[in-house]
Amino acid sequence: MNIKALITMLVLGSSSVAMARPVTVSGTAEASWTYGTTRAPAPIVRDHRTHVRAPAPAPAYQADYHRPHRSPPFVPVWTTLGAMNRIADGEMSFAVNPYASRFSTLKLQSSAGKSLIYRVKIQFANGRTQVVELNKYLMAGSPTITIDLAGEGARSIKNVTVVGRNARMSAYSVLAI
Repeated sequence: MNIKALITMLVLGSSSVAMARPVTVSGTAEASWTYGTTRAPAPIVRDHRTHVRAPAPAPAYQADYHRPHRSPPFVPVWTTLGAMNRIADGEMSFAVNPYASRFSTLKLQSSAGKSLIYRVKIQFANGRTQVVELNKYLMAGSPTITIDLAGEGARSIKNVTVVGRNARMSAYSVLAI
């Protein structure tokens, strides 16, 4: 036999013998080879399948005593004092519970149609009156009219009277904040 053929047979034969040795694979995808009495370290197994990330665990509540507590900004809510779909005899009154709350702004808001508001009379709980001349329309193009109440801070309202006229099928609301 030729020397080249002998060397080739030895190289190929030894590599195929090494590949024929048994490999042990456990349920955790670890592998080990045994060469005589010594154990070789397990090879690194990479899984190239796409993984879906598990959602992050919710953080445990931890009181932070070093930082002052900040509450969300206060957003006042408009209180409906009354709603009307018809101004009878040119004026409509809304009685308000004077103990309900204190208000600083009044708003007339159109719900439907067109209303002409001449003036608004506001009677406060202490008996004083504020009359606001408007001569404005409430309609789709200008759906609100805002009125700032006279006096310092918030005031308690007893009665609101709206003087004007409205078209057929129109409606508006009186709100306060």
